[in-house]
Amino acid sequence: MPLPLISIVVLNWNGADDTLACLDSLAALTYQNFAVTVVDNASSDDSLARLRPYTAPYPLTLIETGRNLGYAGGNNVGIRHALEQGADFVLVLNNDTTVASDLLERLLESAQRNSDAGVFSARIMYFDEPERVWFDGARWNPASLRLEWPGQGEAESSLGTADHDTDYACGAALFFRSEVARQIGLLDESFFLVWEEVDWGFRARKAGWQNLVVPAAKVWHKIGVSFGSESSPLRTYFSIRNELLWFSRHAPFSARLRLWVKNLRRLIPRFSVGSGQSAWVRRMSWAVQDYVRAWLGRGNRVEYLAARRAIQDYVHRRLGNCPDEVRMWSKVWETQQRDV
Repeated sequence: MPLPLISIVVLNWNGADDTLACLDSLAALTYQNFAVTVVDNASSDDSLARLRPYTAPYPLTLIETGRNLGYAGGNNVGIRHALEQGADFVLVLNNDTTVASDLLERLLESAQRNSDAGVFSARIMYFDEPERVWFDGARWNPASLRLEWPGQGEAESSLGTADHDTDYACGAALFFRSEVARQIGLLDESFFLVWEEVDWGFRARKAGWQNLVVPAAKVWHKIGVSFGSESSPLRTYFSIRNELLWFSRHAPFSARLRLWVKNLRRLIPRFSVGSGQSAWVRRMSWAVQDYVRAWLGRGNRVEYLAARRAIQDYVHRRLGNCPDEVRMWSKVWETQQRDV
């Protein structure tokens, strides 16, 4: 019997260094029947100049989208290509990862052991701390209105080795049977970035498929590369807007109501006079001006502005990519972080 065909999809956007390191690590894979598709999301750096001549010891296809489709849209291009090529399984792999040489065997073995499971995640480790776990499964906690990640930050030696259930498989190393995508569809491009794999995992569960973490399958991940930081205005915007979108589809009414209470509080800027050597009256005047600008959606409170815009855009159903000003706020934020 021929080995199942596994198609690996790697999305690149202005990240040639990471992508090439990822592709180099795939050369060490010991599985004998896989192909790789690199999807470039209209990079504006030298990515294409470096990716086009790249040669690999495995079948490699480069697809250029011509515009930034986000995580969901860009990966969907690669997934469609994989399905058209007759792949039995698809692995969506972040470009800022490297993999263990036996990754595909371990994932495939789990799929063969667990016929009811359709979606699988590798155990994902911190790239800079290779023995420490970043993702080992997820649970949505309706009491706290939060996703929780048991095992995150733990030494791998303290965790178990058996396959175990998860509410969704992490998008940094998302492995699934092709029939799941044919049944439930692809990633929802309304999300653009973050929460799309959570939505897809819950859709798979509703369709009867189990989601599993496979601890024997190892991937090492550089955290936060897509956003510059996990706490940037760009991340804040997509996290808040897409959380609202996800709750509207998968959470009960009571949870949606509590989330809205939390987000309405986010719309109220904090008033602070601050400290310093300037006279109190002058500091008060500055504080009032800053507060009024924030209410008007202006000024340098870029994290607040990103949260405010995220809520407004969700209400007006402006989904997909973020407004240009959110990326501008992220650049301002990066400058502020350097000046601290």
